[in-house]
Amino acid sequence: MRRKLQHRDLDSPPHQRSAPGFPRFGASLGRPPPRGLDGARLQVSGDVEAPGELEVGALAALARRCQVSDLHCVTTWTKAGLAWEGVAFREVWEKLLVPRFRPAADVAWVVFFGGDGYRATLALEDALDQSVLLADVLDGEPIGVAHGAPLRLVSPALYGYKNVKHLTGFGLRRRPPKPLPFGLEHLRGRVAREERHAFLPAWLVRLPYQLLTPAVAWAQRRSLSLADYVGRSPVLDEVMPRWEASELHHVWFDASLEETWAALSATTGREVRLLRPLMALRRLPGWLLRRSSPGGDPREPLFATLEQAGFVQLAEQPGREIVFGVVGRFWSPAGNAPVGDIEDLDGFVGFDKPGYAKAAMSFLARREGTGTRLLAETRVIGTDAMAVRRFRWYWRLIRPGSGAIRRSWLAAVGRRLARCRVAGELR
Repeated sequence: MRRKLQHRDLDSPPHQRSAPGFPRFGASLGRPPPRGLDGARLQVSGDVEAPGELEVGALAALARRCQVSDLHCVTTWTKAGLAWEGVAFREVWEKLLVPRFRPAADVAWVVFFGGDGYRATLALEDALDQSVLLADVLDGEPIGVAHGAPLRLVSPALYGYKNVKHLTGFGLRRRPPKPLPFGLEHLRGRVAREERHAFLPAWLVRLPYQLLTPAVAWAQRRSLSLADYVGRSPVLDEVMPRWEASELHHVWFDASLEETWAALSATTGREVRLLRPLMALRRLPGWLLRRSSPGGDPREPLFATLEQAGFVQLAEQPGREIVFGVVGRFWSPAGNAPVGDIEDLDGFVGFDKPGYAKAAMSFLARREGTGTRLLAETRVIGTDAMAVRRFRWYWRLIRPGSGAIRRSWLAAVGRRLARCRVAGELR
């Protein structure tokens, strides 16, 4: 059975302006939004008697609702008249979560987790509002990856940063978790009260948010362009079919597949302009603690340097793709200290000692048009919940530098190709 609900405010929310389009704003700045989420199960955790998984198929037994509502981004733009379809979270709470997982009587907060690594906290009273949906249809079509496939949260009365995309689970809590860094998430986030920031007044953040909007929109468009290449790395998919953090960079070269691969294989650390200064910065805490290991020889090809740093070659499709892996506690101030007994793919895949993270790095070359596209992708997964939490905090800190090194690496390959073209030979 389907119910229709019109949830549209007659008055415009304070200090919002209409948006002509519907851009994706979310956590995946500079990296692709997740593709390939099976959407079959939602993890249920927190202050419950029986934590576990909720089969998404169970939602099919609940009444579906069609709802037209507006989405209000905290950066002051509004997209009006979005037609969502899905299941009310209140129905999920009353008919599935409470009887199956038995949350504590004083649970007052719900944490919604997304497959892009983002999460948002809603007060239970806000989450149980009749307008809050778990939606899988937008404007008559299944929700695409840009707006949260396969399932997303829709909460019209709250700012967009509460509307989590790519839902993977719920955390039911007596007390709210630690807020997002820098006060970017108000615990309630109500549009009518202009709760844009955790501790700064709304009037103070409106203009900075507006000024940042074009840059965020550009980064999100780039994220979606990267999404076209996710899941097209067959060797990496075998090594690490699921992950908790990822990064993807790519560049197109006017060169053959063979020329591009030869240039990639020959590129040295000295040619990657940002590698040495950024790696020196990363090793600084360990140097101060007198526990840092020296870097590799910058004259060596970077693939050899990776192996010197503890990476192991896991798989290869000669001339097209190569995958390296490493296991360690990357967040340690003294450096990675990789696990030394990982010697091959079986050892890497089978490693499950708690407290560690596993990282796989792939380089893939593929023909595209008259040239070659070279992709550099990294995926990371933790061996337990504690490792995942520690890595996520570390990732927020080092991700800009990590991405800069990879982009610098790809740029170095391009410069080597240009030199080879001028010289008329590969070297």
